[in-house]
Amino acid sequence: MAWYCLFCKGGQEQNVMRMLEERGAKPLAPLAVHLRPGTKGQERTRQRLLPGYVFFEQGEEPDWMGIIRFSSVLRVLHYQDETPELRGADLSFVRWLEAHEGLIDVSEVVKVGTKIAFVSGPLVGMEGQVLKVNKGRRLVQISVGDGEGLFHAIWCSIEYVQERDDSKSTEQEL
Repeated sequence: MAWYCLFCKGGQEQNVMRMLEERGAKPLAPLAVHLRPGTKGQERTRQRLLPGYVFFEQGEEPDWMGIIRFSSVLRVLHYQDETPELRGADLSFVRWLEAHEGLIDVSEVVKVGTKIAFVSGPLVGMEGQVLKVNKGRRLVQISVGDGEGLFHAIWCSIEYVQERDDSKSTEQEL
């Protein structure tokens, strides 16, 4: 089974996923939970983690002509050598997304000096480093590759919690 990625028109991810399912593929258009101020305090909303991108897994060579002709698909992502099959850091990233069933929930963090430590949530143990922290919006930008792949960074929500003893936590520079 191989993983691939399509870039589609914004807001058309669900239609592209249905088309891929009809062709026997297993599609994934990941969502991220974000914390937003609401009338009743913090509200959790779901947004596309990577708007316009749809990953899919298929055992046989995809029908590229049929996929490209679908009006919502803009292009098939591929590497410089024209290979569309995901590999390296990109494949690790999509497998991480799959392990979280395509939904990246809020991760809890504690502040440790000038660093943050992830104590729960999908970012605990993720291979990537914190690139930026937006404390006001409670977001962190995480690198997802080695700079050679198709994807470079994602924004995920964090929630500061009281420090507690948790051997699973991983520290990241701010």
